[in-house]
Amino acid sequence: MSEVKGVTFKKDAMGNNRYIRTDIIMQQLGVSQYPDGWENGLTSDEFLSEAKTMLRKKFDDRNKIS
Repeated sequence: MSEVKGVTFKKDAMGNNRYIRTDIIMQQLGVSQYPDGWENGLTSDEFLSEAKTMLRKKFDDRNKIS
């Protein structure tokens, strides 16, 4: 794990960069402690998958063939 001015590079079990956590916004807001459940947030891949699922559902609901 490397630390660069509020940026933490997280690695997977193979040692590859997996995601980047930025603490800059929290520091600017003066927040020293993260909210409960913060560590359970979605990864970028999980977010993308969930967003695609939601958009497909909205599109399908709007364009149903009767």
